[in-house]
Amino acid sequence: MIYSILAFIVLIGVIVFVHELGHYLAARSVGVTVEQFSVGMPPTVYNYKPKNSDTVFSIGALPLGGYVKMKGILDESMDSGFTGADDELESKTPLQKIWVMSAGVIMNIILAFLLFVALGAINGEAVPANTTTTIDYVAENGPAFEGGVNPGDTVVSVNDTAVNTWDDFVAIIEKSPNTELAILFDRNGQKIEKNITTVSAPDISTGRVDRLVGKLGIGKEMQVNNLGLTGLLRYGYDQTLWSMTLMTFSLKMIFSGNVGRDDVGSVIMIGQMAGDAAQAGLTPFLTLMALISVNLAFINILPIPALDGGHIMVILIEMLLGRSLSVKTRMRIQSVGMYLLLGLMAFLIINDILRVFF
Repeated sequence: MIYSILAFIVLIGVIVFVHELGHYLAARSVGVTVEQFSVGMPPTVYNYKPKNSDTVFSIGALPLGGYVKMKGILDESMDSGFTGADDELESKTPLQKIWVMSAGVIMNIILAFLLFVALGAINGEAVPANTTTTIDYVAENGPAFEGGVNPGDTVVSVNDTAVNTWDDFVAIIEKSPNTELAILFDRNGQKIEKNITTVSAPDISTGRVDRLVGKLGIGKEMQVNNLGLTGLLRYGYDQTLWSMTLMTFSLKMIFSGNVGRDDVGSVIMIGQMAGDAAQAGLTPFLTLMALISVNLAFINILPIPALDGGHIMVILIEMLLGRSLSVKTRMRIQSVGMYLLLGLMAFLIINDILRVFF
């Protein structure tokens, strides 16, 4: 339990710090005064204000988030004290406001990219050792195993279509979930045809978890390639794009009701995952941090009041109307957002408690 708590604090602390740092740097870049920069939520356990600085840097006792308190902003603090001063966010142009509100999300995406680059530098990139259609591994009790496939068998054709490379073979299998296929093998020079029915699984490899792909329960011997600078940047980009695709379609499944109650969770689930990942090693922990960072970015950019996306939504509405909404209206919008978020948090926490103890 203690290990999970410490791992959770490190994981969330880094992600939240980077997110709030984005807001802080963006606010300062357009001349907005930042009154407080806090990692963690109240009660505050530490404050520090540098000389000649308007910002108080704080650490909160609850490692469940953080915030940047900017001068002249209507946020979840419901501060409506606008004076029209030039260093207030309310005095800035709509595009400057959008830049400040979106900077946290941008920084979380950048953090994920850098983490994936680091993982590429630590582990290299695993790729098939060769392009032949020879099967190196057969998973026990999988469709290929049940169908009598042996390691060392070479695929010749599928449904009378010749297969020349491993990627071609995998592509055919993945396009055929829950489908019976006539596969011709070469086993020590002897041709053997077997009818094997694939199983299905979410398409994790591309991040399209909303669709199913076929699986046979086979594998190829892999080799690890070291990546140079260009390769690391490409690897970081590809993995970040994959994680963004994964989060996009995961959210789609959640909102469409295609995800079970046990598949969603609160900070309790994240804490368990952080502890398990930290115990498994540096690579699983950094991978989880990258995925949670992208998850936070996606959640925050949703057009829900009290989130960054909600602020951006209000700014865009004001741009379309050609005028600012009244403070009263904006406070009501923020109140609705806070009730929605608090209700969601309560549901997820209760769901986690029921999952863990019952």
